[in-house]
Amino acid sequence: MATIKDVSQLANVSISTVSRVINSTAQVAPDKREAVLAAMKELNFRPNSFAQALVSKRSNCIGVLVGDLCGGPFFAQMMRGIETMVDKANKFTIVMSGNHDIARERHAIQALLQRQCDALILHSKALPDEELCELAAGSTPIVFINRQVPGFEDRCVWLDNQAGITTACQHLLDAGHSKIVFITSDDEAFVDGQQRMAGYTQTLARAGIAFDPALISRAFADENGGYVAMCEVLARGVEFTAVLGFNDGMVAGAISCLLERGYKIPQQISVVGFDDIPYARYIYPKLTTVRYPIEEMGSCAAELALRLLAHKPVDGLTLKFEAQLVERESVA
Repeated sequence: MATIKDVSQLANVSISTVSRVINSTAQVAPDKREAVLAAMKELNFRPNSFAQALVSKRSNCIGVLVGDLCGGPFFAQMMRGIETMVDKANKFTIVMSGNHDIARERHAIQALLQRQCDALILHSKALPDEELCELAAGSTPIVFINRQVPGFEDRCVWLDNQAGITTACQHLLDAGHSKIVFITSDDEAFVDGQQRMAGYTQTLARAGIAFDPALISRAFADENGGYVAMCEVLARGVEFTAVLGFNDGMVAGAISCLLERGYKIPQQISVVGFDDIPYARYIYPKLTTVRYPIEEMGSCAAELALRLLAHKPVDGLTLKFEAQLVERESVA
């Protein structure tokens, strides 16, 4: 493998001249620059990106912390929005997952910082506000997505979860349903879960419907969790005519459980999800849900990070997003 010394010898220039050409840190005579570039091409020399970062104090990379790389399409959609914007800026992304675990999130963030990422976009649910505030006060621009961090609201791209679940629940109420099952995350410390539970309970209260804990079922927030949660509700023998889900994955599992037991959807049981992930429009029946604009939020977070990095104004960026009802075929 060719080294910078090999390039300098072939181009007949000093190592420092080669370094200046690679890092664009100073003016180099045109003939010497051409000689260096020709030598690099002939030797198939690739500059060491870590060494460049040490010299320029820039890695040309944006670090991203996600919740779970294998947890379904949600984070894939978020990453698509981030990468589209980062690619336009001719930069790259480095992605690590935290799995909503405090130790893993902390380790992932430190790893991204150690790799000299120019800015970070963090989907952190486990770390306390105090620790995130300390990170945001550092020299590396940091943007938070799907979270509000007190004191750094101008760096937070977030969704009004409570309003989103309120929209979904109200849609079922307007359709005539009053006995509505809510299948939700079993992580009661999860802020999103707390906000969505508040949206559910407060919407029922405004409609004069008493809260019934027998209509609440908790499980891990994926397809299998939705199936398990729905099985538990059926085992209780409680009456209900509709199911509201923490996310579309849980609702897909719940629908599977109901269909296996002979229920007709939506003729007997109506269902509404949350997220509007891609397969929501293809399952049977096509799922009524509220759209979580996570791809647009990812794009906004990336643009905010790039503006902060370039010391450009961030005025005009929409940081608060709203979930919108998408009516399909799963509500009668």
